[in-house]
Amino acid sequence: MKTSVLIPTIGVATALLAITSLGSAADVTTQTVMTHPSQGEVTAVNGAAARLTATDEGMFVGLDTKGLTAGNVHTLWLVVINEPTACETEKCTSRDVLKRSDEVRSDVGYAGGIIVGEDGTGSFAWYQQAGELDGPWFGYGLNDPTSAEVHLVINDHGPAIEGRVADMLSTYRDGCMDESIPGPMPATARAQGEPGPNQCRLVQFTVFKNQAKGS
Repeated sequence: MKTSVLIPTIGVATALLAITSLGSAADVTTQTVMTHPSQGEVTAVNGAAARLTATDEGMFVGLDTKGLTAGNVHTLWLVVINEPTACETEKCTSRDVLKRSDEVRSDVGYAGGIIVGEDGTGSFAWYQQAGELDGPWFGYGLNDPTSAEVHLVINDHGPAIEGRVADMLSTYRDGCMDESIPGPMPATARAQGEPGPNQCRLVQFTVFKNQAKGS
């Protein structure tokens, strides 16, 4: 069984239009995909890669990865830090995103969902226009796509639950036990979806630093 990629139709259409319109006018930045620190030692995911292309109008992100749990629902979350120079250290952290959102103008929004097939691979593609994110946590949106720091984070919702797949694919916490939601997550994230029996985990991530510096 191959990976089943389920992205809202409007997201796919917009992403394809964005790629076509960007053409050669914008550079593609590629980054390594890493295991999430909540799961132990952070290591590179062999054979995985994430890509970002940004213009003044918006950004396209793509992530192809391996090592995901077969049969589980996974969602991708777009983390935007509009003022990365205001982060506490050179590398912006989850504390900056979740606890200092007013200072760094951070926001988090939905960027796609999949059910992983037997091979454990997964592919996400998303186009985000400048402005409001999809299902925003803090309401700051994406101000300048070419200067924001961007993180991509994969959330594993556990096995697909009959009758709830659509919600699991499109929200942060649907299907997740309350105890499995990390403590720092804001009420806006916890309100996306309904509790369930699954142990949910943040499993992989990648970081695109300040795009104006091309790093």
